[in-house]
Amino acid sequence: MAKRVFSIVCVSSEDWDAALPTNRQQIMLRAAQRGHRVLFLETSQFLGKHLWRLVRGPRRSLFRRLVGGESVVPGVMVRKALNVLPWGQRYRIAGRVNGAVTRVLVRRVARALPEPVVLWVYDPCAANLSGRCREAFSVYDCVDDYVEQVGPDERRRAVVAAGDEEAAAGARLVFATTRPLFDRQSRRNARTYLAPNAADFERFAPATDRSLAAPEAADLPRPVLGFVGNIVPEKVDLDLLESLARARPDWTFLLVGPATPRLAERVAGLSGLANVRWVGPKPYAELPPYVAAFDVGLIPYQLNPYTRSCFPLKVFEYLAAGKPVVASGVPELAGMEPDVLVCSSAAEFAAGVEAALARTSGEDRARRRALAAENTLDGRADRLLGLVAEELA
Repeated sequence: MAKRVFSIVCVSSEDWDAALPTNRQQIMLRAAQRGHRVLFLETSQFLGKHLWRLVRGPRRSLFRRLVGGESVVPGVMVRKALNVLPWGQRYRIAGRVNGAVTRVLVRRVARALPEPVVLWVYDPCAANLSGRCREAFSVYDCVDDYVEQVGPDERRRAVVAAGDEEAAAGARLVFATTRPLFDRQSRRNARTYLAPNAADFERFAPATDRSLAAPEAADLPRPVLGFVGNIVPEKVDLDLLESLARARPDWTFLLVGPATPRLAERVAGLSGLANVRWVGPKPYAELPPYVAAFDVGLIPYQLNPYTRSCFPLKVFEYLAAGKPVVASGVPELAGMEPDVLVCSSAAEFAAGVEAALARTSGEDRARRRALAAENTLDGRADRLLGLVAEELA
């Protein structure tokens, strides 16, 4: 595989400091570890909101990211895009103006990066940067159905859909995490590659040992059925969780992760059940001890246009810890039986948990870990970086 070193300007609508890192942070972190210089450009929020945060109180990190950039780890510099107009994801004219200002910033900052420079786009609304930042070429990393992710606002959907199409058509390479995304983008760009999500195997592998469970989870009545992730209305099926918890009081449900304001009250109410425990958000580095307490890893998603194109990173995190997985609403996980069971109803989900709880042998755990070891973030990063290096060569 080609080993050429290059610099990356990564354009992301998700901030570097997201509570639960996704492909954006994970791949760029590994790129830096392999010797690539990374400028991580955060495109979220209007400049006025950032300035208001500075007025309200000391925000040294924010000030650095706005003015000169902040080195967050060796090889990764984080800066804020200069979104001088609000509603850039809702009005095309605002997006074009913000893109024009940000292009000036990127061209200036990129001069300090060793050449060649590759523009790595995760934000489809920043597609107008492609070909205008003195980069060798652009890459579009499509890790979600971005149109469905923004919700029902038709104006926003139209803007994001146009950006998604422009980003794919204008990129030299396109990466897609699921088959539906691959099928869509390959019609726009023949140089589209299917690159499914993966997990940080080394981080979650120790969670096979239940003695390492977090103190607040170690003594929960077993079996413990656990979920780790963002509790958001577009994904998590709280009705399913509540029906299961009420139907099976002998099962303990452990929920780990932040809930959006829309769902916080509902999740708090759900945790009022005797067999449901919600411990709230935890730093990413502290997640494995909670997974160690699980007997089964849950992915209780709704089936909707957004989740049809999802491949949750957590599936391989659970498997790295040797845990069986029971999921709903995620067609992309079909075909991973017996270690991942995809269900379509509450009754089927309960039966899936029963089946998972029956597979507890050392052979079962070893098979799951072996599957996770074949799908690591290190391997995914090497593949994507290798494709870019070959294109440069």
